[in-house]
Amino acid sequence: MRTLFFTGCLLFTLGVSAQSNSFGHQRRGHVNPFRINYFSYDINHPGVQLGPELDFLWTRTEKIRCESGMKVIDKQLLFVPNFGFILYPESIVNLYAGLELDYRVIYDRGIIFDIFFGGAYCQRFGSDKLPLGEQDFETVIMDSRSAFLPTFGMGTGYDFHKRVFGGPPIIISLRAVNASLSPSTDFYNPCIQLGCTIGVQ
Repeated sequence: MRTLFFTGCLLFTLGVSAQSNSFGHQRRGHVNPFRINYFSYDINHPGVQLGPELDFLWTRTEKIRCESGMKVIDKQLLFVPNFGFILYPESIVNLYAGLELDYRVIYDRGIIFDIFFGGAYCQRFGSDKLPLGEQDFETVIMDSRSAFLPTFGMGTGYDFHKRVFGGPPIIISLRAVNASLSPSTDFYNPCIQLGCTIGVQ
């Protein structure tokens, strides 16, 4: 538990430090994008992912077409420290802190495509033999163990700021993710992430 706490503090510190220096400066100026995602294996077992989005690389391509005028496409390579929790169906609470590398393309009309992979340190609480509601607090706390949480997937979304000049710096996204807590025995474990990225001044 202490390892998870210190890992989370370190990732948060790195995120704040990077945002205040050069990361993210090229595209979004003084706006610091922060991600808030619903993260779940199914609709009945909710989870949350939080973290800042930091620009590693960013390019803008301008294409001029006679019939439609200029089209601008943004491409980003993002570094995303993240933390949160996800409930394993029925029985286990998983707290995690990790890193994600995200390649994102934002097309001229604001449509987004991204592909990503990452990994996280995960602390698991609770027994897998009983539903979480039937376990007492002491059992949940004492029956804890660590795990590695690899993730990869792809997603789509919409960038409101792309199409509306001076509009809200908000991105909404829907992502299909593979996040297995037992990759050696059960590598494929699909889940979803649904959320938004908000520009924080």
